[in-house]
Amino acid sequence: MAVSYSFDHVHLNAADVEAAASFYERVFGMRRIRTFDANGVTFAQLDAGGVRVTITSRPYEHSGRGNAVDHFALHVPDLDEAVADLRAKGVEFRPNETGGLEHHDGADKARDVSLRFAFIQAPDGVAIEILSPATE
Repeated sequence: MAVSYSFDHVHLNAADVEAAASFYERVFGMRRIRTFDANGVTFAQLDAGGVRVTITSRPYEHSGRGNAVDHFALHVPDLDEAVADLRAKGVEFRPNETGGLEHHDGADKARDVSLRFAFIQAPDGVAIEILSPATE
């Protein structure tokens, strides 16, 4: 029998857990699940539409993993509306990291990809891609 995997959480390390958690609450409307301390580390857990985002005070070096996450992405129905909303909230966009992606698989239309994206800068060097379907 095949093993079934499902997404559980994204884990981010932050210099200031409260400031980082507040950013995700304010900008994306994520809901705080809880904040707690365990083993000398502060944790904030947020709900991002059914996916948990865990933010900890653990220094990057302590995790032993470096900072290998390139980015994570949030899907929106309308990129232009999202960009306007984020600009109104004072969010910083990453320069030269907006555009679109097109791929057409002649053999299987279900595998066609057509989307638009913009990257923003979150606390602690985290890049977040905001993406939506490309408009015709």
